[in-house]
Amino acid sequence: MTNNEHIILIIIAINLFLIIGITIIIAFKIARGINFKKAIKEYLNSLNMRNEVKSLNKKNAKYSDTFAIKLNFIDKIELYLIDKSNIRHYIPFMNLHVFVSFDILIFCITFHLFYKILLFIPSALMLSVVISLIPVIVLDLMVKYNSEKVRKRLAEFISILNRWCSVKEDIFYAFEKSLDSGIGEPLNTFIRDMVIQVNRGINPMDALALLQVKVDNPQFRDFIINIKQNVKHRGNLKKLLDNLEEEFYRIEEEFNRRKISTYKDRLTIYFVMIAVLFTAYIFLRISPEVENFYLKTMTGKMLVAFFCFLYSLGFYITVGIEKIKY
Repeated sequence: MTNNEHIILIIIAINLFLIIGITIIIAFKIARGINFKKAIKEYLNSLNMRNEVKSLNKKNAKYSDTFAIKLNFIDKIELYLIDKSNIRHYIPFMNLHVFVSFDILIFCITFHLFYKILLFIPSALMLSVVISLIPVIVLDLMVKYNSEKVRKRLAEFISILNRWCSVKEDIFYAFEKSLDSGIGEPLNTFIRDMVIQVNRGINPMDALALLQVKVDNPQFRDFIINIKQNVKHRGNLKKLLDNLEEEFYRIEEEFNRRKISTYKDRLTIYFVMIAVLFTAYIFLRISPEVENFYLKTMTGKMLVAFFCFLYSLGFYITVGIEKIKY
């Protein structure tokens, strides 16, 4: 290599380092002027809004003017796990297809692990099914948690609506303005969806009916039923909100006095069920004789399979409980 070639290589290297250095400096300067947390949040919000609009358009096409909802099994699952849990507020791209794919992935991984431990396909299969449904447990807890939050803030929310109705006696105007009053999640998402639907031309009564089924709380459903009747018969909205506000404050006081919480009950049940798995694993590993009997003999394997069946049955019954009566 000649001296000229060496000089050219040195010049190219110097220019390359200069370009890299200048790029880093510019990037650093730009980064200092950008609130990345705010930018990411705005991007997620816009992504969430696009998904919500698509979902609302799909629902609008499905429901008739009389709101004769005929939900199939898949629609019911999506309504409960995706809509009522408000999971899209935290994971904007979440839908039923993504959720099912994630469940299948968990099943495949856990089946491989359980089969290596138990060496018996029926037991590994049943436990894998249970573990793969942990996301269902999480979303079920989110549904109950949202129900608790809606109930606790319902009287305050009605108070906010009441104040806006004093400005303009229009419940949908009050709903829209309440979004700027810090009503919090999940009410903010549910009310925003309803406002979008009304603004996009869906029948207001249909939008209220959809809101009624999306919020998994009996007190909120009673509130929406009263609002629908008021809109339908053009009643005294201000008087209705005054009465509802007073009524729901009293209901919340009674809930606090009795300390009723279905969310905490569910959380306790699920915690105990998960603890059972860890206890069973420790029990199998605590003694070589016990491990040999349950994992190496056919009688032990059949007993483990039977216990797994009972555990799966208990899990199924627990998830199937829709409400706890007091």
